[in-house]
Amino acid sequence: MATSSDTVQFTVIRGDGDWRVLRDGQDAGHFDFSVDAIESALVRATTLIDRGSNVEVLVQDAAGQLRHVDPISGTVLH
Repeated sequence: MATSSDTVQFTVIRGDGDWRVLRDGQDAGHFDFSVDAIESALVRATTLIDRGSNVEVLVQDAAGQLRHVDPISGTVLH
């Protein structure tokens, strides 16, 4: 059974004039547009899922809250 420490986490957040992708809290890319940052996180997430990893994707919404996103469909979960 996988534990939370076995889960790779991608987080998309608004930075200083750009959008950033973090992988397990570490910088994994900077983008001009949120859609590009989200797409990058989802592509990376699905690649890891295909390899058998547990993955979590979080995206910052307009109010600054982090929302879980389904890494396969891109749908906001809550």
